[in-house]
Amino acid sequence: MRNMPVVSVLVPTYNNAQFLDETIQSVLNQTFTDFELIIVDNQSTDNTEAVVKPYLQDARVCYYKNTTNLGMVGNWNKCLEYAQGTYLKYLCSDDKFHPDLLKKFVAVMEQNPQVALVSSYREYFGETRFKPELPPFTGLRSGKEIIYRSLQDWNWIGEPTTVMFRRSGLQVGLFKTDYKYFPDWDMWLRLLTTGDCYMIPEVLSYFRLHANQVTALVMQNSSNLFEEYYLFKAIKKQNDYKVNFQELDVDSLIKKKAFKCGRAIYRLIPKLKQKKNWSLLRQGVSIAFSEKVILKTITGY
Repeated sequence: MRNMPVVSVLVPTYNNAQFLDETIQSVLNQTFTDFELIIVDNQSTDNTEAVVKPYLQDARVCYYKNTTNLGMVGNWNKCLEYAQGTYLKYLCSDDKFHPDLLKKFVAVMEQNPQVALVSSYREYFGETRFKPELPPFTGLRSGKEIIYRSLQDWNWIGEPTTVMFRRSGLQVGLFKTDYKYFPDWDMWLRLLTTGDCYMIPEVLSYFRLHANQVTALVMQNSSNLFEEYYLFKAIKKQNDYKVNFQELDVDSLIKKKAFKCGRAIYRLIPKLKQKKNWSLLRQGVSIAFSEKVILKTITGY
């Protein structure tokens, strides 16, 4: 039986062997060493297993291969089944950590027991390298404030590679497999109903951009807009989000999301030779009609 580590670093992977070595090295080079590194292979067909094998000599490293492909979010949840640490830290298998990330994240968690999740600034690298827009807040913030900011603007909290949360926080449930593009955003919102957020104003994680990643592929179509609309509808219904929204006009936010869905119709029309875009077109029209913004999507006013 393994000793209980302070941190479980969770690396879900699928056919990312070309980047995995650099990812693993960024964990093993941490200045904080009380961690387990759990790599869960979602039925990769490349040489992922061969890349991982030399690292298994380190007792902190564990490798599991799923018997079937569980999908991206299903594999995220599978990682949680193996985790034993007090704190959970995802690292996507094409990303990497700053050497001091675990040390600084754990220090925040230990000093602030009311904090549900910690994030930090991050930097994009790879085929394109740039610094994303910085969050409009730093340090300790109430969960309610960050939920409100996130809904009004964007998911300032970041991707799984940027976030640490407590294993005890899983009382809110696992990542929802019915979300393809925003399972992390949904999870952060639910976690923030149980505690506060802390944003470290330093670049401590590095998010790789390349053509084959899910994030890049999302930007090529409009399906993420529709999922964002459905997420906001779920929030309105209070499904798993026990927050008083009296101070926030959620209905207005939903209409804004519906308007974006309606406008996406026009981008889809030239692409209707692809059958999958017909389904997206129907969704966009349906959403625009149901929220009574169809005329606005046509006129732009």
